[in-house]
Amino acid sequence: MPLNRIRQFTTSDVFKSFTVLFSGTLMAQVIGYAIAPILTRLYSNAEMGEMLYYMRLIAFISSIATLRYEAALPLPKRDDHSYLMYRFVYLFSFWVLVFIACFLLVFSLVFGFINLKPWFILSVILGAAAMIIINVGTSWAVRTGSYGIISRQKITNSLVSNALKWGFFFLNWKSFGLIFATLLGFVISALEFVWDFRKTHHRFRTLFSPRKTRVVLKEHREFPLLNLPHVFIDNGRDMLLATLILAYFGEAVYGSYGHAYQMLRIPLMLVGVSVGQLFYNRSSEAMHKKKELTPILSKTIGVLTLISIVPFTILFFYGTEIFGFVFGTTWGIAGTYAETMAFWLMVNFVLSPISALPLLLNKQRYALIMGVVSSLIQVIPFWVFPLLYGKSSDVFILTLQTVSYVQAIWLIFTLYLYYRFALTSDANIRE
Repeated sequence: MPLNRIRQFTTSDVFKSFTVLFSGTLMAQVIGYAIAPILTRLYSNAEMGEMLYYMRLIAFISSIATLRYEAALPLPKRDDHSYLMYRFVYLFSFWVLVFIACFLLVFSLVFGFINLKPWFILSVILGAAAMIIINVGTSWAVRTGSYGIISRQKITNSLVSNALKWGFFFLNWKSFGLIFATLLGFVISALEFVWDFRKTHHRFRTLFSPRKTRVVLKEHREFPLLNLPHVFIDNGRDMLLATLILAYFGEAVYGSYGHAYQMLRIPLMLVGVSVGQLFYNRSSEAMHKKKELTPILSKTIGVLTLISIVPFTILFFYGTEIFGFVFGTTWGIAGTYAETMAFWLMVNFVLSPISALPLLLNKQRYALIMGVVSSLIQVIPFWVFPLLYGKSSDVFILTLQTVSYVQAIWLIFTLYLYYRFALTSDANIRE
């Protein structure tokens, strides 16, 4: 009996979809992490910090420019209704980017309120545009089951950006080379989604209707009204944290912190993203068919917990030694930061793939409140501690320890709350 179940699972569409997503994600991350020890020996902590700040900035812009309607693309029962949102998101985000570009240029060149170079502003706008295309295209691919496009995009992005980062070092472009390589990776990997949209537009263009578009957008208005503030808070928090660390502790500390955070998210990138996309797809399908969500949720949490125990435990005890050996002696401090954040990001690894559950269950208000508290837990110490205790490296570690352990406890409570949501939903189905 167990062997028959294993055979059935390995031949199921779910397993095939997971295999495609996981293999593409794995290959993309292997490329990135294989070249990381080379890049950390070529570029300084401060130069890496500037690139990571750029990535935070374009992630923030791309997350709010779409009003979060891209997350709703898998939900409508009819493809033409989903296409209307698909088309609207691209059009709306284009005008948002135009506005942001004008805003940055005016305040930088005319008023001198912020000091941004024209090349950096252009890189931000183009990078945000490419990321929007990738995010929206990924949601549409999840809806249509075109998981191969998602995998190819990830591999292309990783291959192009990391190869160019290595090559640009020999041109002595420093942080500019890192940012430009990152931009080109996003742009080139987004091209297949652009082509896919052209085909989709050709298929559905005769069905376009402004009135129907307004109706579909209204049906999913909870995404801009409730999910957008949540995402704005999450990404705004990351931007604010980066700004505070840069302001109080400098580019080198932020580069080390950002690198440690990035490395601790390896399990999430390798497995969690693919699991999250499948969880969202399977859960939305189960809701359409009036099936229970708790079995899907329990299996997802159990698998993610088992996957996370070994890597995070090793990093908790030996982070400093591992980082110093793998990335170079100057990055040993990043390993110390990784030890501090290990338990926090282990819990985050388990929670992140199921974070779409409140969207499906119309519990965005609760998710928003949880997100606000989570953001305050992270931001307040990094704002207050340097003012009270100074701006030394010891103060940074104390602040990071406070944030990490309080945040881990809060995320465990959030995980419990999401499970209660699923139980309530299943009870309503059985009635």
